[in-house]
Amino acid sequence: MIYLFTGHPHHSSVCILSSALPLIHHVKRLYKTKTILHISVRSADQSMTFFHNQNHNLYSRFASTAHHCPAAFLNWPGFFQNDTMFLLFQSVTFLNVIAITCALTQKTKIEVLVTLQYEMPGYVTNAVFMSPTFEVARDEVMKRHGGQYNVSVRYFQHKDHHTCDDINGDAVANVSEYLFRHRREDTCYAIVETGCNDQNGLSSLADALDILVFTLNMDAMKKNYLIPKSAPATTVSIGASSVSFCMALVELLDQHKWYHPTVIIETTITVSRFYQLSWKFLLEVTKQSGSNFQMVPLNVDNIISNSDLMNILMESKLRSRVYVLLSTATLALRILALTDELGMSNGEYAFINVQPIRTSAYGVPVQFVRAANNPLNLNASRSLIFLAPQPHPSTSITLAYLNAKIANLTLAQYNYSYNGVPPLDSGNAARIAFEIVEIFSTLVIERDNTLRGSGQCGPCSGNQLVDRIANRTFAISSGRVYFTAGGIRLINTEMFAFNTSTLSLQTIGVFDGTKQRFTLYENKSIPWPTSNGSPPADVPECGFTGHEGRCAAERISTIITALSTASGCVVLLVGSAFYRWLRQQIFESANYWVLQRRDLHLPGYPGQSRLSMLFSCVSLKAAQSS
Repeated sequence: MIYLFTGHPHHSSVCILSSALPLIHHVKRLYKTKTILHISVRSADQSMTFFHNQNHNLYSRFASTAHHCPAAFLNWPGFFQNDTMFLLFQSVTFLNVIAITCALTQKTKIEVLVTLQYEMPGYVTNAVFMSPTFEVARDEVMKRHGGQYNVSVRYFQHKDHHTCDDINGDAVANVSEYLFRHRREDTCYAIVETGCNDQNGLSSLADALDILVFTLNMDAMKKNYLIPKSAPATTVSIGASSVSFCMALVELLDQHKWYHPTVIIETTITVSRFYQLSWKFLLEVTKQSGSNFQMVPLNVDNIISNSDLMNILMESKLRSRVYVLLSTATLALRILALTDELGMSNGEYAFINVQPIRTSAYGVPVQFVRAANNPLNLNASRSLIFLAPQPHPSTSITLAYLNAKIANLTLAQYNYSYNGVPPLDSGNAARIAFEIVEIFSTLVIERDNTLRGSGQCGPCSGNQLVDRIANRTFAISSGRVYFTAGGIRLINTEMFAFNTSTLSLQTIGVFDGTKQRFTLYENKSIPWPTSNGSPPADVPECGFTGHEGRCAAERISTIITALSTASGCVVLLVGSAFYRWLRQQIFESANYWVLQRRDLHLPGYPGQSRLSMLFSCVSLKAAQSS
């Protein structure tokens, strides 16, 4: 489609159009378009931007038919560049200004550049899950728009990519070289980067090239989820961003006034990255909460012995009654099993297990089911809160045909079977791949429609696409997707607690990421094993040692009372003894002739008394008489 602006209002339309016809034909042949969208008149004194180009013959074609019009055309060349053309012509008496700007002559092409790993243990974004979905989503978008939009997916991944270092070593070089050699002005590009790409410069490269990036990095390189276009400006987080459940966790802690939690972070190599990122983002969210949190992190590997784990818990008891477990369900269950022996299953302690990904490799509610004959104390399970991403709405019926296509293609390409589970509901990143293609296509189509309506054109801008994403909810085939002002996707977080009847976890509420608050379900609560059913206090009434606060005053009072009682008893005893001694002295003085017990002495024992001397005298007299 071509926009044509021409002439002075006093010139006849015949003159204007006849002068412009050769130019119009030339433009139609050059741009292969059949439509002239608009013709209008501009005043004579307007100045137009001037560019040089090699299309000089355009001027001669135009000037050759303009001899009958009151204009003398000087040596002004034509200009064609980036689907935009500006022409400037100047006359001697009357200034005829003819400027042609073109909107898009064809639908913008859409290309997705994928820089994910091929296969990494524990990653749900492996090629086996995402590549088939990308291809099905590509075909679906083109079909939906009647083939007007060309959508393509290009992969920058290799079978040898099994670690983050493998990916980081190639991603920037491969993508930059491809864009340098093949980037087209009629194409909008989006880069899909794995969570590994947080420090390899890919987002910085895209920012410099003004290209949109969908990152699976959980903290989106520490983007501020409240600040629009926080660096890197053209990157948005599409995966299960850690900010979602960190916001839920902070809200939960704040509601219960639990400001002194101990945070146990699992460092097992296959899963540690997600928990470590969660800890980093938890710090950021607590700073923005305005509450005075004093959290203490403890790094723990799953190979730790029970004795070492017990020592860690015993030490942490001196500062916390609430434990945030950024760990797998396996490690969380080990901790719960030790609480009875450590005296931590009395209802004074709370345990919150947070899972970034809802799979068995990390943690799912079914792993906390208790057998009826399990001898362990139920109080530990009753003190547990489990947080995990809320499952997306089921697509088993609404998108059954797409799930079937993805499952069949996955089996054909990778010999992997979903075993009847809809791929888009499987918990891996297949759903994210579909969402990326659909959201990106929506952005490009909106952009095209806006440009056509305004008569503008230009290359696709990642910054402009990010503007369309900020603080917006997309209603797409698989459900609703919300992005914050800072380009972070928020997902809802479910809260589970123990059901003492079924001996399993049950959903008791959900944290709405868009509203940023918890909603508890009716008749659902946490069965705290305390005497009054209340949650444990952040700081116990008697402090962490049991001898603080009110208890410290009571203890001092008890000691004083005990000392006072003991002192009274001592005074009484001493007084009584003195009284008896005094009476004895008075009696002896008055009855000096009476023998006292102290005067008794048995012969053969050392020491003498008056009685022993008397016995000696009696014995001597008896001997003399004989």
